[in-house]
Amino acid sequence: MTATALQASVRADSRRLGFDFCAFVPVGEASHADFFDAWIADGRAGEMAYLERNREKRRFPTLLAEPGAPPFQTMIVLGVDYHHFDLPAALRDDPSRGIVASYAWGDDYHEIIRPLLYELDAAIRRQSGRTTLGKCLVDTGPVLERDWAAAAGMGFTGKNCCTIRPRAGSWLLLAVILVPERLAAEMGRQGEGETRRGGDKKPANLKSQISNLSIPQSPSPTCGRCTRCLAACPTDAFVGPYDLDPRRCISYWTIESRSIVPRALRPHFGNRIFGCDICQEVCPYNRRLPERTPLLAGLHARHDRIAAPLLDGFRPETPYWLDQTAFSEHFARSPIKRARRAGMLRNVCIALGNWASPRAIHALQHALADQDPPPRAHAAWALGRVQATARTEQIPAVLARALDVETDARVTDEIRSALRGDE
Repeated sequence: MTATALQASVRADSRRLGFDFCAFVPVGEASHADFFDAWIADGRAGEMAYLERNREKRRFPTLLAEPGAPPFQTMIVLGVDYHHFDLPAALRDDPSRGIVASYAWGDDYHEIIRPLLYELDAAIRRQSGRTTLGKCLVDTGPVLERDWAAAAGMGFTGKNCCTIRPRAGSWLLLAVILVPERLAAEMGRQGEGETRRGGDKKPANLKSQISNLSIPQSPSPTCGRCTRCLAACPTDAFVGPYDLDPRRCISYWTIESRSIVPRALRPHFGNRIFGCDICQEVCPYNRRLPERTPLLAGLHARHDRIAAPLLDGFRPETPYWLDQTAFSEHFARSPIKRARRAGMLRNVCIALGNWASPRAIHALQHALADQDPPPRAHAAWALGRVQATARTEQIPAVLARALDVETDARVTDEIRSALRGDE
């Protein structure tokens, strides 16, 4: 089978399996590798230690081949459009509800996509006669997927650091398969459909320590002069265009971090308890996209995961914020499990503090007695926020009792701060 015929077959099979986009690019050096190394050196990874591993393999993905296996020649870049609909303002702006990033409205995309990659690689092997396995990765391996998506012509990297397809927006999940078959003859010229564009580089406006580096960009289209995503970020997580500092990002804190969130950031989280879509919601490329149902059934939105009332998880019949078994059952197959129960309870406490309603006092009392320190610390902060609004006698008494038995210095600091009425 010729490379052209095999490429056409791969595209047809990818569509059959449920992928929205498929593109091909020769395996070489990742154009973003220098920027990524400087980004890591600046401490941007925070608690995401996994990003610091396998740096050479991120730069040269061909090193991901098993010893003795033929070298990888092609990276097949696959995209899944997970856009459903724009979240109605009545839900998004209701402080009593917890907002979840839209990619998590369904089941965990890693578990949905990974078997499909294996199946697609098996189809390629049947046609090419290859006996070794390709490398299948769903953003869990050392690959700079957005670099390769841009190089393959799938889209361009926006100022919000997302891969953007002009006619489909940025609601895109990326996956790759590395194969030894030569399916892409020229960098950036074997992309998909009408989006075949090169991987040109455009200077980035970055901090001084990485100002001499550049971000791979397609020459057309681009973000132009638009900076809506940068201006809309409530925590000022963007140091500049194409340069995100996760240590100020809502998604980082609500998903990746296991620590106590800095007090200065908490009020800016609003009611977002898992991830954040703000920099995508304001993007002009995402405006007026039609409502749709994702091709992959597992990604279909579940009503109870879109904007559930914050207090639902504290009910005796559904104590999923308080009980590990209930949490595991309620969020079975959900990516929300990545944040873990204690992390989600911490996030919910922040949202309850921003709501600052007396209706949250009972729930926050439960969180103040949690077995893990982070939920206790944020529950104390949230009770202080409620007290600033409600001025009850109940909250100071609850906090004083908790202070008498608390042994964690971080939590006692939060309790004392709440008792003093600190902002």
